[in-house]
Amino acid sequence: MGRIPQEIIDQVLDRTDIVEVISGYVNIKKAGRNFKGCCPFHDEKTPSFVVSPDKQIYHCFGCSAGGNAVGFVMRYENMEFPEALRMLAEKAGVEVPEQRADDGMGGSISAKLYEVNGLAAEYYHKLMKSRHGAAAREYLKARGMTGGTADTFMIGYSPDSWESLRKYCETKGFSPAVLRKAGLTVPSDKGRGDYDRFRKRIIFPIFNERGKIVAFGGRVMDDSLPKYINSPETPVYNKSGVLYGLNFARKSMRDKGCAVIVEGYMDVIMTHQYGVKNIVATSGTALTSRQAAMLKRYTKTAVMLFDSDQAGETASLRGLDILIEHGMEVRVAALPSGEDPDSYIKKKGREAFESVLEQAKGLFEYKLDLLIGRLGKRDVGGIVDEMLPTISKVGNAVVQSDYLKKLAERLGVHEASLRYELGKVKPDYSYRSGNESGPPSGKRASYKTGELHLLGLALTDGKRASRIREETPPGSFSEGPVKDVILRVFDLYGKGVTAREIPGRLLDEYGSDEQRRGAVVQALARAEIGGDPDKAMDDCLCYLKKERRDEKLRSLTLRLKKAQESNNGDEMRELLVKINKIHKEKVT
Repeated sequence: MGRIPQEIIDQVLDRTDIVEVISGYVNIKKAGRNFKGCCPFHDEKTPSFVVSPDKQIYHCFGCSAGGNAVGFVMRYENMEFPEALRMLAEKAGVEVPEQRADDGMGGSISAKLYEVNGLAAEYYHKLMKSRHGAAAREYLKARGMTGGTADTFMIGYSPDSWESLRKYCETKGFSPAVLRKAGLTVPSDKGRGDYDRFRKRIIFPIFNERGKIVAFGGRVMDDSLPKYINSPETPVYNKSGVLYGLNFARKSMRDKGCAVIVEGYMDVIMTHQYGVKNIVATSGTALTSRQAAMLKRYTKTAVMLFDSDQAGETASLRGLDILIEHGMEVRVAALPSGEDPDSYIKKKGREAFESVLEQAKGLFEYKLDLLIGRLGKRDVGGIVDEMLPTISKVGNAVVQSDYLKKLAERLGVHEASLRYELGKVKPDYSYRSGNESGPPSGKRASYKTGELHLLGLALTDGKRASRIREETPPGSFSEGPVKDVILRVFDLYGKGVTAREIPGRLLDEYGSDEQRRGAVVQALARAEIGGDPDKAMDDCLCYLKKERRDEKLRSLTLRLKKAQESNNGDEMRELLVKINKIHKEKVT
């Protein structure tokens, strides 16, 4: 793939505010010169994720994730560099030239997957409206779905054929490799090529937040099993980062100040048809931290609408603790026995459905009532084991204290004993998605603190960089990433590049070089949290000089030992003079 010109990259970064970009994904708050929040790339209770508007970078002190706005979008959206840059360029009003492709798939993999998914959705939707989809249309009509709703959600039909979609897409120029990568086809066990994944099913396209089709769900029209099959995870689809219907619900969630969370596709589609549009679905999976962060961009309140089967599952309630961690107000509503959102709104209508939502209880009250009803008040231990983790995730100390008081009153125990037990609670994320288990397990690069701090000071100020260059002769820095980066910094200043431009330039240059990128990000983060920069520079330069002196002493002492062993008196006297001279020198 042809490289995007550096001047275009620079234009995009110059016109992009990283605070604005990241605040669209993560709840960050002003903290001095910077912004701070919980890291979206690993689970944490205490915020360690810092965004610097001055340097236009982010850094997590918990998992060491860091970079510029493009790198953040790449990691969060699971995009390749060109796609992430184009996304930011569109918002910034920068035109990015088309690139030559050499990836073997005719362009960016992600772009190709979006394209082929869109083509597949159109194909399935047209089939549903053709004579081949008569049974599918009857099925949807029996479920109460109108043609307009089917068009809005692009509901389709996959015929009872092993290769109709594959052949159609191939006539449009898509290779078997792209179709397989998108999860639309599956390799044959008998080595006879690929066959269509979805056959004789109603097809539900799955949209990402921006309205691009990233995957599909297929449902049978009878009682055969499995009832649903879904696309596998792909470079553009990670189920932990998608909420079905969010692209349709965003405006309504903002307008109503609330998001309603349900379970399935039809729950979203039919409530939308009846005019309730602030609804999203987890599609049968546990709510994830990334999904919670997505919701938080649009509203601070979430209502979980349980059907009668879900309401009995404590694990489903436990998953809502994630929303509390993200600072959201969480309420829970329950439908009558035997009902789900789809069936209830069709039977009772919009007004009755919205009445159920209005009567939703707070998560604390709902969960406590459920546990007492199931376990009985006498099982204090079992109730406390379930309630304290939820209370521990409440960020507001006043609200947390009120919950402890209410729990003590309901259970007839001392509040002090609950506070004591609360102190023992450790975050338990075992129910989370495997993809959210935390940062990669690879060995993290380590850097000398003084050298790293000097690098940060050089990155942030050209005059300080000049002083560092003057006072650190060759060999002052240890061989490794920090030395490589600071030499490159000196070079860039020499070419007239400004302190504001250098961090972004370096992060782009080092690409996938995690050690050098890590040195840049950690150095900038250290400079940001440091005190008086001039005093810090004096201390660090003194440290380097001391290191250099100690290294000379070690070398001379080793030579002196060898001279003593060989009984070389002249060399011994010469070395002793040098050692004494170094000891008399002041390190300032």
